[in-house]
Amino acid sequence: MAKFNIIYQSREPIYARERGYGEWTQYDAVITIKDGGKNPVTIDMTFDSIPPFAIELPKTHKIKAENLTQAYVKVVRFFNRYGFVFK
Repeated sequence: MAKFNIIYQSREPIYARERGYGEWTQYDAVITIKDGGKNPVTIDMTFDSIPPFAIELPKTHKIKAENLTQAYVKVVRFFNRYGFVFK
């Protein structure tokens, strides 16, 4: 299996707001872009906030995508599943 080099890596906060009540949540994300492979973009998300009332969010979540735009589309879908809006 080929090992690809990391072109870019960044640690960013990702915020989302609950649709109904307006409660905020935050994930600490590590965005990694490699120079090859089927899905060179990965976002490793770790829950970094007070747990919202009555909703159980996963502690960690990993997203793999072909490009950065597709990765953020998957982030939006992930938050929509739990009733949050990506901000």
